Amino acid sequence: MKELSLYIHIPFCEKKCDYCDFVSAKCEKDWIDKYVLKLTTEINEFDASGYIVDSIFIGGGTPTLLEPKQFKSIVDCIKAKFKIDLKEFTVEGNPNSYTQEKVDFYKSQGVTRLSVGVQSLNDKVLKGIGRIHTAKQAEDCLQMLCKSGLDINCDFMVGLPYQTLDIVKSDIQKIVEFGVTSVSCYSLILEENTPLFNKVQTGEIKLPDDDIMVDMYDIAVKILQKSGLRRYEISNFGKPCYHNIGYWRLKEYAGFGIASHSLINNIRYYNTENFEKYMSGIDYREVEEVLSESDLQKEYVMLALRMEDGILIGDFINKFGSSAYNKLLEDIDKDNIYYNITKNNIAIKPEYIYMSNSLIANLI
Repeated sequence: MKELSLYIHIPFCEKKCDYCDFVSAKCEKDWIDKYVLKLTTEINEFDASGYIVDSIFIGGGTPTLLEPKQFKSIVDCIKAKFKIDLKEFTVEGNPNSYTQEKVDFYKSQGVTRLSVGVQSLNDKVLKGIGRIHTAKQAEDCLQMLCKSGLDINCDFMVGLPYQTLDIVKSDIQKIVEFGVTSVSCYSLILEENTPLFNKVQTGEIKLPDDDIMVDMYDIAVKILQKSGLRRYEISNFGKPCYHNIGYWRLKEYAGFGIASHSLINNIRYYNTENFEKYMSGIDYREVEEVLSESDLQKEYVMLALRMEDGILIGDFINKFGSSAYNKLLEDIDKDNIYYNITKNNIAIKPEYIYMSNSLIANLI
């Protein structure tokens, strides 16, 4: 049987953050009930024959806003529909939406990993990006979660309004001291037509310049790695997320819910971002692209070289053949000073990780 990862999208938020351009909806019980019903219908319509589910990721949005009954109905549906041998089960949430009761409930449902969107531990910075939790709520949440016995991931951002090098240094140091098992550290991407974009355009808010943002990221990386959270992917540190590695290794995955994506039999599908269309259940899933052998090879190289382990040579040859591997070696030879090449792996050297985009572009 083929391994399959499941992604479940819960688009509901108490308030949309000022930097976010994701599809989201107001958080009302009746509306969520209807969405969960449509979601379980979509899951039941999937052809699960020949698959065994090895990871589940419930993301959003803020999945922790679901009531236990709503959450359990999704999990029960998955368990009834699929053969399951879970290596990992992740739920995302925000500091103000986690409670001890919810954590205990998630554990009872088989959840193994919780991810919390902290972003910053500074109140002025949090207010500048429209987050509704406070620094104290984030610290209290991290303290609670890290006592749960589950794997705990913390999302953190650099390049934010009012953020300084000293704030980043202090925040990251506090986060690792709580004992999280992993940290996802991202630079802010300013998306058009978001409230933060408009405030920056009008001059109401100023962002750190690019050089300072790089310095912020460097400080964060040094503290994370010194604390023992090794970098396993460009933006991720600590215990690897099994589910995300599946994406980066081009494993098959099925996405359920509005705006979710799937990769099945080398075909990428996406669900509509239109709520009315999704809820109608009519023509809500479309084929985004049929991936050719060349497309798959390029994606494999692009995603693999973001990781510390890089390209797994045996896996690459199994997928694409020896001739494709020999051609890859020829291409890499032009820039081989930037790579570590062993009998098992081809990876970008850590000191050249900031050149990864240009190095990958040269290959694909």
